[in-house]
Amino acid sequence: MLHLFAGLDLHTGLLLLLALAFVLFYEAINGFHDTANAVATVIYTRAMRSQLAVAMAALFNFFGVLLGGLSVAYAIVHMLPTDLLLNVGSSHGLAMVFSMLLAAIIWNLGTWYFGLPASSSHTLIGAIIGIGLTNALLTGTSVVDALNIPKVVGIFASLILSPIVGLVIAGGLIFLLRRYWSNTKKKQRIHLTPAEREKQDGKKKPPFWTRIALILSAIGVSFLSRR
Repeated sequence: MLHLFAGLDLHTGLLLLLALAFVLFYEAINGFHDTANAVATVIYTRAMRSQLAVAMAALFNFFGVLLGGLSVAYAIVHMLPTDLLLNVGSSHGLAMVFSMLLAAIIWNLGTWYFGLPASSSHTLIGAIIGIGLTNALLTGTSVVDALNIPKVVGIFASLILSPIVGLVIAGGLIFLLRRYWSNTKKKQRIHLTPAEREKQDGKKKPPFWTRIALILSAIGVSFLSRR
């Protein structure tokens, strides 16, 4: 790893080390901030204990990074201004890295503190667009040249469509289950909240197949969220 610092002066090398420390700090915040997206349902429904659910999310997050590829990461990076990417070791390039990470860290900490659900990926995308616009303003270049507009449009479209697609698919599935579930008693019980189920049956875990479905969904979210 030391070869990465070869040819750098002391000042730039120290800034690069500080940038790496910021990346690690961001990843730590990202862990306790976004893990809830994967494990909230299995913990809320008592399908898994919280400690086990968090450990499972960490494991499959790791597998997602290891096996999922870098296509999504490259798509986001391609939004960055080309001149800053080509000179990432320069003072302007390091300023870009620090600005992007600080914006994401501050926002993630703020939303976590106030209990607001927010995506770290959305924060990074917003920070990258902010860097591109500011770079265009400071260098006198046009916004079209500063940002990869086709990539920005494509990513914004995916951000808008993702919750809509999730809503339609989940809504369609719950409609089919409620309409065609044959056993009336089970049909009524499967839609009880954990609090309602506890009043009726005491502190019990969900039925076996419901637990399996919840755990598999948590595994899928953990794995795919890091691709």
